[in-house]
Amino acid sequence: MRNIYYVVFLVFLSIRAIGQDLASKQITGTIFLDRNEDGIYNKQERGLKDILVSNGVDIVKTDNKGHFTIVVRVGQSIFPILPNNLEHIGSRSTKIINALYTTVPTADSLQRVSKIDFPVRKQSVQYNFSFGAIGDVQVDNEQELDYAAQSIFSELANTHDHAFNIFLGDLVNDEMDIMAGVRDNIDLTSTPSFTLVGNHDRNTANQLNLTDQFNEFMGASTYAFNHGKAHFIVLNNVFSTGEKSYEGRIDDDQLIFIKNDLQYLKKSAPIVICQHIPMFATKNRDKIFELLEGYTNVLILSGHTHVVSRSFYANGNIHELGAGATCGTWWRGEKDMYGIPLALMQCGAPRGYFKVSFKGDDYSFKFKGVGQDEKRQMHAVLDSTSLIANIYGSSDSSVVDVQIDGGNWVTMRKVDDIDPLVADIIEKNKLKTYPTIGSTVLPLRARKSTHIWRLDGLHFQKERPVKLRFKATDKYGFALEQDFVFNR
Repeated sequence: MRNIYYVVFLVFLSIRAIGQDLASKQITGTIFLDRNEDGIYNKQERGLKDILVSNGVDIVKTDNKGHFTIVVRVGQSIFPILPNNLEHIGSRSTKIINALYTTVPTADSLQRVSKIDFPVRKQSVQYNFSFGAIGDVQVDNEQELDYAAQSIFSELANTHDHAFNIFLGDLVNDEMDIMAGVRDNIDLTSTPSFTLVGNHDRNTANQLNLTDQFNEFMGASTYAFNHGKAHFIVLNNVFSTGEKSYEGRIDDDQLIFIKNDLQYLKKSAPIVICQHIPMFATKNRDKIFELLEGYTNVLILSGHTHVVSRSFYANGNIHELGAGATCGTWWRGEKDMYGIPLALMQCGAPRGYFKVSFKGDDYSFKFKGVGQDEKRQMHAVLDSTSLIANIYGSSDSSVVDVQIDGGNWVTMRKVDDIDPLVADIIEKNKLKTYPTIGSTVLPLRARKSTHIWRLDGLHFQKERPVKLRFKATDKYGFALEQDFVFNR
């Protein structure tokens, strides 16, 4: 009997060892200068030393010949964290950079991987650059994909002053079959792109790996990269709490990754953290803030809420931009002359995104309405005694002044109120004026916007055209100057 127990015990250990082998594997590879840019490492090409490679948890360095060894688990991705003078040369025909990294969503895919080589080439360092922070495209079907193609993707195809774009999650609306179509549209834009996972990008039909479809079509969901002087950390902060339920959270592996990654950065380095759910709705954000303690130049980019917002943490050392949604309020509402829903956001901002610009260590930003002139970052409503302005990129830290007909500058006050355009749509929905034939109901509610400014006590001598000049600034890189003419 004792021998039988011993045999059973050995079998158990063997099965456990096999399971562990299937779940993790040691991978080797080389990072090399691909002189002929064919994506294949050959003996004539030089391996690069001291280049960082990660599995989304651990970070290792290449040796003198460019070789690295790292243990990889099912569900992880392997990616280089290249210095700013190198760029990845992909073997796949895509402009999505994180799709060039190697993902291992299943045990079978892990077993097929034994060696990973990363071909790179030299590039000039851009210390001054701009990029697009693109919130929820969130298409649900082919019709909505066409809306996105004609609007945000067409705009990005004609935008040539971005070094890259970052899509901040919810590329689809739970429809995995349309993920490939979104990828194909991104590939038709004018610049490289990075993507990250949103709650609607998860394949809830596969509870063992919710990001399998995202990994297949969009690439790695946790990674880091450098551009200019800025260091970017991309996270999947959608934490599953049930079959379809979720919350904002950074898992333990990613916390380790952040800690390992930060040790290679100076405390003054510009750090850009990209995640889908805003930090104010991320439950264990204090653990992230502990890791970021002492870092004085941190910008967070997020999506998810379908409103434009700004938040501040760590005595103002950490600044978050909520980028809004390029689908607006889910592709709903009255259609424009091209048949695309206006889909005004709940905060009163149009469908849009942020353009973020770096000059060395410093950044600035502006809101960009899809299809609108980039100077138009606000709208205003004037009546007989009051002026209301919705300045999309403003916050509590902003100062907003207005000049009426060339007179003295007057400071406006920030108020928490419903945007007048939103209130008008709500009223027209109640009166059944909206939706008109061919359009859909825009489901706005009487919720207050966080970027409304007001000036009361106005008195005009007679009815005539009035010219208003607005000026807004704050210490976090937001600036606006815009003129309006009202015919009273």
